Amino acid sequence: MATEQTVVNETLHRGSYLLYPDQRSPETSWPADTELALLILNEPLPPSKQPLFSQTWARANYRICVDGGTNWLHALGSQSDTLGQFIPDAIVGDLDSLKPEPKAYYEGRGTVVHRYSDQISTDFMKGLRYLDTELRGGRDLRACVVVVFGGLGGRLDHIMHTLKVLFNNHEQRQIIVVSDENLTFVLPRGRNRILTDDRVDGPTCGILPLAGETMLTTDGLRWNLDNHPSSFEGLMSTSNIIDKPQIDVDTTVPVAWTAQFRPQGD
Repeated sequence: MATEQTVVNETLHRGSYLLYPDQRSPETSWPADTELALLILNEPLPPSKQPLFSQTWARANYRICVDGGTNWLHALGSQSDTLGQFIPDAIVGDLDSLKPEPKAYYEGRGTVVHRYSDQISTDFMKGLRYLDTELRGGRDLRACVVVVFGGLGGRLDHIMHTLKVLFNNHEQRQIIVVSDENLTFVLPRGRNRILTDDRVDGPTCGILPLAGETMLTTDGLRWNLDNHPSSFEGLMSTSNIIDKPQIDVDTTVPVAWTAQFRPQGD
């Protein structure tokens, strides 16, 4: 049973402003002294997302293909005649999905191919491990935003594990997942301020209590909650509407925030 709601902190979430920073405000600009890592999971990269993908690639300090994500990057480059523009720093995973042609192409252009043989961690987890240990040398995880393309489409077990990784990492680092129709990240326990941009965010959104029953208080949505219990088995705020540029969410347990996402150039 969820406990009485207690606000323990306040967390600012820049959301889509991490993908389209707006320098006119400190809160919507890129956070100071923060790096950007791009992870590509094993899911198609639609041509409609290429403008955003290209911009994120150009801004990234680190670029990692996670196993079969390499095949999709290679396919996107081949189809758009941009193959040579997207050379990742590393290809990481157990490599059971990696095709020979993309592997040879990128390896011949300096990409490191790093195989982790264990089957306890997923390829997403292996990609984060390589980022932390090999590329960033153990530096502060909070000083690097991780933008993930893929992971919330296709097989349900893969989707659930992507969400599990987001929840397991939310206290140590910022991870946002760009999927075919949504932008998704985790809100920690306490008070959360989510900045939205109506040019790309919404109108639909949801708050998913995947870590257990919580008490939710919200502001800025079409249908707000006032210290209301929310759980997987009970009420979930889905198919809600963003009504304000700032959404406030107080929660007693971490929850997933997901909103419709319409990248510029789509």
